[in-house]
Amino acid sequence: MIYRFFALVFFVFFNFAFSEVYTPEKLKEKEKFQKLQKQKITIGLIDEPFYNLSYPDVQSLNGTAMNFLKDYMQLDVVFKTVSYKDLENDFKSATIDGVALIPKNHYYDNILDFSDSIFSEELFVISQNTPINSLEDLNNRIIYTPYLMSYTNIFKAILDNNGLFAYTIPVKNLANYDDKLILTTNPVLYKPNYGIKIGHSSGVTFGLSHKFSTLLPFINDALKLKYREIFFNEFNDLSRSISYNNFYTSLTTKEKEYLKNLPPIRVAYENRTNSLVSYKSEVDGIYKGLAPNLFKILKNNLNIDFIDLTNNSYKTTSNLKNNEFDTMILSKTEQRSKEFIFSEKIYEIGTYIVTLDTGPSSNRTIGVLRDNVEEHLARRYDVDSNIVVFDDLNSMIKALNKGEIGNLLVTNKEDFDSNKYHIIPFENIPVNLMFNKNNITLRNIINKAFKHSIDLKNLTSVSELERDIENKTIYSRDKEIKQILILFSIFFVFIILTSLTYLYKERLNKKSLLKDSLTDLPNRFIFDKFCSEQNSLTGSTFVIDLNNFKNINDSLGHEFGDVILKEFANFLKNSFINSYIFRISGDEFYGFSFEDFDKIIEKLKKYKESCPTLLKYNITFNLGVSHKTPNISLATSFKYSDLAMLETKKEKSQFYKIADEKFIKKMDRESSILSLLKEDISGIYPMFQPKYCLKTNKVIGAEALARYNSLKLGPIGPFEFIPIAEKYNFIHKVDYKIAKESIVFVKELIDSGVSLNNFKISFNISMKTFKRDDLITVISGLLSYFKVSGKYIEIEITESIFVLDMKDLITKLKALKNLGIQISLDDFTAGHSTAGLLPLLPIDIVKFDKSLLDSLEVNKSKGKIVYKNLTSLIKDLNFKIVSEGVETKKQLEFLKFLKVDYVQGYYFSKPISKDEFTMEVKKYDL
Repeated sequence: MIYRFFALVFFVFFNFAFSEVYTPEKLKEKEKFQKLQKQKITIGLIDEPFYNLSYPDVQSLNGTAMNFLKDYMQLDVVFKTVSYKDLENDFKSATIDGVALIPKNHYYDNILDFSDSIFSEELFVISQNTPINSLEDLNNRIIYTPYLMSYTNIFKAILDNNGLFAYTIPVKNLANYDDKLILTTNPVLYKPNYGIKIGHSSGVTFGLSHKFSTLLPFINDALKLKYREIFFNEFNDLSRSISYNNFYTSLTTKEKEYLKNLPPIRVAYENRTNSLVSYKSEVDGIYKGLAPNLFKILKNNLNIDFIDLTNNSYKTTSNLKNNEFDTMILSKTEQRSKEFIFSEKIYEIGTYIVTLDTGPSSNRTIGVLRDNVEEHLARRYDVDSNIVVFDDLNSMIKALNKGEIGNLLVTNKEDFDSNKYHIIPFENIPVNLMFNKNNITLRNIINKAFKHSIDLKNLTSVSELERDIENKTIYSRDKEIKQILILFSIFFVFIILTSLTYLYKERLNKKSLLKDSLTDLPNRFIFDKFCSEQNSLTGSTFVIDLNNFKNINDSLGHEFGDVILKEFANFLKNSFINSYIFRISGDEFYGFSFEDFDKIIEKLKKYKESCPTLLKYNITFNLGVSHKTPNISLATSFKYSDLAMLETKKEKSQFYKIADEKFIKKMDRESSILSLLKEDISGIYPMFQPKYCLKTNKVIGAEALARYNSLKLGPIGPFEFIPIAEKYNFIHKVDYKIAKESIVFVKELIDSGVSLNNFKISFNISMKTFKRDDLITVISGLLSYFKVSGKYIEIEITESIFVLDMKDLITKLKALKNLGIQISLDDFTAGHSTAGLLPLLPIDIVKFDKSLLDSLEVNKSKGKIVYKNLTSLIKDLNFKIVSEGVETKKQLEFLKFLKVDYVQGYYFSKPISKDEFTMEVKKYDL
């Protein structure tokens, strides 16, 4: 009886362990799963070329998904072919209940629940015709993508993190666009000539509608038990099969026959150097690196076998010429090209000049290893008499250390201690496989393998990671040995460290006591110590910077400059006897006084009495003063004094500025706004001020005005954030954001059916943005992407733009006009005098600045004369006129009398939101 019991147990265990169907482990879960197995479920299979592809010995991924659900999980399932484009509609219409092999995507969270990840994919942008070397090559380009938001969102996020932008167009079949730039996870399908890896996509999963979400834990369990590994292996087998097929179909009939009878390729690696291309492992003695990994891939993916003939004896090109082996890894040189042929480049290695770090050497000789690329490189640049050839690296290093040669030319800088040797990068050289000239067919086969089956960039990354792991292993081994030695010497090391610490502190104390050798004032060491130890002081901090000192230094010499610094330092010491004065650097002096602002300023005004040399050579200074209270640090107070001093240099109204509470708040706010703008400009948005035609009394467009609403600071006026954006050189981001929003708004008006006859939205382009090379590309790209005609757009430029190169300015203006865009000259007469340039400029509209209308209130008769004559001038030049700043009916009547074309101002409307403006537009029959 007992034997029957054990037999029954063994039978149950055997069936469970080796069953070809999925069975939950726990009884309660088994009952729940059996109920789910009886429910009918329709699963969508993505009609995607890679998922549908199969080979005689490799099943398609969609086929594997069908086997998994129907055969292994025994579900009552019906399969339906679906596309990414129609997927959402299929779920909404309940045509399908789930989908196999879909990347996780938050876009479907409202209709789908996802299983655990089955396998992951990598995203690439590829092309047949357009060279792509980096992400920057994709900036402002059109990229064709699948109808899958997860891929597009990842791609856009990576571009945005790098400050780049691209226009994405989803298409149903990427194969129809393989001559364009396309985003794909399966580049091997398209045999591209160019491409770059973008990053990893989200994991591929099973997605089920919420109704069937209780099935997901069982799917996850079944994947974990068996099928995740099956999917993963078939994914890799499929990729290898496609690569092999691409490679094999690229071969000629002759090459196929040659490959069929090809014996193992005999390879010899370089054994005298220790580069990433090939090196002998110190851990297991096997040759590793880029070249060995390359031949492993040839063997695993393409069945091209090889034999490693590398040993302790050095292999030369003569051995290759004698057919002792078939290929070796060397750089292509002019001399070698006469006797051998080379594959495509597989890697680039750097070469370096190494000298002893003992100053310039009179010995011009250079040591190189025999028959290495360094020898050929040296002979390219130097005469033979200066070149010394060595058979091994150790002999060459010894000769350098003894002074027998002056320099080395090497590829392995890691062999040299940077504390002992001076290492200078010299030139990068490509590395290739080298063959005898009678091996053209083999060379061509290898080149085609590189193109279709080997990702050399990825291979380099894998080899670098392998090298890094080995280095860490060696480091850990050496560390263990060192720790044993440290145990015997720790007492002596402790004594030495204690002594060195004491000497170091003594040295620092002596150094901190040193004064500025020129002026005998305390230097920065004492200043820093003062700031850290005297924060409880109350008084005034001030910062002084001499003007015109650099010019004097350059023209009359540093010795004369020293005389000026001494004279001014003596004046400060005599004027502020009970204060702290420091010379920080160059012509900058910092001070702390217990006196108030007025006394400090009065004392400094008397410098002319004590500094005749400064007076004679017209050397003045700028002063910033700040009140130091116990609740702020000295460093902070000095910072405000420095900012105040810099402000006086900008304002040029007086030589000093007091950093009062108002000034400090202004600087702190500017700093806060700057930090916010650096982090994110998404809070910037346009408001629209309508423009009206005086002849028809209708809205003919609007000016888009930048506004900023911060979650931290609330609304921030353009008079604050625009100068900051200009000052710190990211005004172009603001300009392009408003340009994009304006064009999108026009698109929305058109799509809503609003008639836009003679209607234009205008926006400003600043001087700094106009200087950028990408201006035309960005504007034309936005118009093209959103399918908006340039006839609805007007770009406003200000008179300040005419300080730019006039030829470049006119070229860009004409390029914008070729897009159908109108150009208007904004703020006419507000600043620069540009009337003489008007006939030369390709503009359409002149906008009169508000100050012209305001002048009527100051001097009515003269103001009218000026306005009338300017109007007449502009009309004679056949430009349209927009009068800005209309605020009263009297001003409006005056402009009607002059027959001005268009007006805008608060009399009609303040800047309003796009929704309000849309309502305003719809009131008129445009």
